[in-house]
Amino acid sequence: MRYHITWGTYGSWLPGDPRGFRTRRHRQHVEGDYRNPPAPGTYEGLYAHARRSLSKPPVTIPRDLLERVGRRCLDQFAKENAGVSAISVAGRHVHVALECRPDGLKQMVGRVKKVSSHGVRARIPGRLWQGGCRPVAVRDARHWQNVLAYIAGHAPNAWVWVAE
Repeated sequence: MRYHITWGTYGSWLPGDPRGFRTRRHRQHVEGDYRNPPAPGTYEGLYAHARRSLSKPPVTIPRDLLERVGRRCLDQFAKENAGVSAISVAGRHVHVALECRPDGLKQMVGRVKKVSSHGVRARIPGRLWQGGCRPVAVRDARHWQNVLAYIAGHAPNAWVWVAE
């Protein structure tokens, strides 16, 4: 199956985020999303609480480490027999378009995140990634082309690799 998978760095997207957010399993109705964010100050208290609860400051991957993180991800996906068609690594999130079996998908991404974080441990100690990931199954060929174009469009603000 084909998937578009995303994950973020530690502390990059928190409850109450002014850019918009969703609660786990949509337990709480939240006005707005990243395209139409909530009115300024709407969830200020929740966001402040989430920031205080972090065990360390939010992580942003320095520009000079983006390729190293991306290459580590590619290497591990190859070891996992997942065919990566495109990947972008930005300072606060990763997008991957890949083909793989659905069983064990989230565990595989966990191993990829572990290997990539260990590759930059000297510069970014502790947690690099937020928990979990967001895999979206690709519906059809048109959706796949949109995913590939979306990931490639992250350049020049991210390190981008696209299979030939």
